[in-house]
Amino acid sequence: MIKQFFILNKKPILIFIIVFAAELTAIFALSNINGIETFLRGDGRDYENLADNLINHKMLAITPGPPYTPTSFRTPIYPFWLALIYLIFNSYNAAIFIGAFTFALSAPIVYFIGKEIFSEKISTVGAIIFGLEPWALFQSGFIAAEQIFIPTFLLSVYLFCRYLKLGLTRHLYSAAAILAVAALIRPAALLFIAIYMFLAFIFEFKHSFGQSLKKSGLIFLIFVFVLAPWLVRNKIVLNSWQFSSASGIRVFGDYIMLGKYISKTKPNELVDIYEEAKKVSGAKNDIEAITTVENSKKLTEVALKGIKSNPYSFLKMHFKNMTSFFFKNSYGNIFFDLGIKNSNIQSVIGGYLSQLKIDKAFEMATKTSSGAKILLVLTLFWPLIIFLTIIGILKLIRQNEHNLLFWFLMLWMAYFPFLVAWGDISRYKLAIHAPLFLLAAYAIFIIFGYHKHANNS
Repeated sequence: MIKQFFILNKKPILIFIIVFAAELTAIFALSNINGIETFLRGDGRDYENLADNLINHKMLAITPGPPYTPTSFRTPIYPFWLALIYLIFNSYNAAIFIGAFTFALSAPIVYFIGKEIFSEKISTVGAIIFGLEPWALFQSGFIAAEQIFIPTFLLSVYLFCRYLKLGLTRHLYSAAAILAVAALIRPAALLFIAIYMFLAFIFEFKHSFGQSLKKSGLIFLIFVFVLAPWLVRNKIVLNSWQFSSASGIRVFGDYIMLGKYISKTKPNELVDIYEEAKKVSGAKNDIEAITTVENSKKLTEVALKGIKSNPYSFLKMHFKNMTSFFFKNSYGNIFFDLGIKNSNIQSVIGGYLSQLKIDKAFEMATKTSSGAKILLVLTLFWPLIIFLTIIGILKLIRQNEHNLLFWFLMLWMAYFPFLVAWGDISRYKLAIHAPLFLLAAYAIFIIFGYHKHANNS
């Protein structure tokens, strides 16, 4: 039986092996330069504290020391995942490699998603680009929720694609349940259920209006049922139905960016969102300012009041940020961690170009290190991918504008930029890499005239 499984799934298994090997190479390269502890920085410290407090104090608390105040700032599944790994291996270092292994499963899942919409060849190309994209390789080893969020979210998406293609409700119900698990890993997935409900309603409308309502309502109930223990815990322990107290700093960040956008602050002045949050909440430190339910409510109230007073400016800023979401990258961070000289070259040349100092920009580009030149070439990667994605979209519209799988890709790609446009762009963009790369691969086959390989067979 196992032998048959390997025979039937040779291609996705090979994709997984290639991607996981590349991830391990990236992990060993970074750890040799900066030490293994580099993978515990940033959010990793928060998650490590949460896991430690679960193990030692039976409390989901984010603070490294007493008092161990319960929080809903980070949703529960990833901290429990880390705690389990620590209890088994007595080290968080094991989570680096186990997480990378889990993250590598995303690539074959992208392959299976692609096969529901495109040909096998396009699915293969899209999955390989997805797995070997530099930021994905870089992120794979870091102790952060993406390690298990991305494959969980993509598994839900795959099952939903199966539903739209075959109409089997078991796929729909499974997709809703797994999406709830993904939301308990990363709250950014919480509202994605609205897309499932909307498309399920349209899909079932061919039968009857009543069936559309029934199926949409059922998947919402399944979704809420999986979330219910967490919501009830928050009500009992924190006296709040709030899904995550991270929502406060998220909307407060939008408000601070709006202030900068409408020139309430100087254009080049750096604004520390956490310092502003401490002023509003009266908190003593960053953790207290942004992680408690009470302060989250304060930040939300102040932010919404400011945004409501400038709705048109906010929308203009937000859609501008959404556009830049697709084009920006954090490759400079990778090169910095690898010890490459002039790893800030993108921002330096960008500054020259914004001042129309073309000669200075060209001089900097020609005289910089070889590694920095590679970084400059990588700068062209995302504009090229977006260009190819647009070609793929236009071709699919002409081919069949009523295809719900196509519209699902569109809504999927719009959802995350709309929700988190100002945030840690490259990390959140991982959630839309799959449709972008599949559409780009589709466009490549169209451009080079391989039409017979472009359609789903």
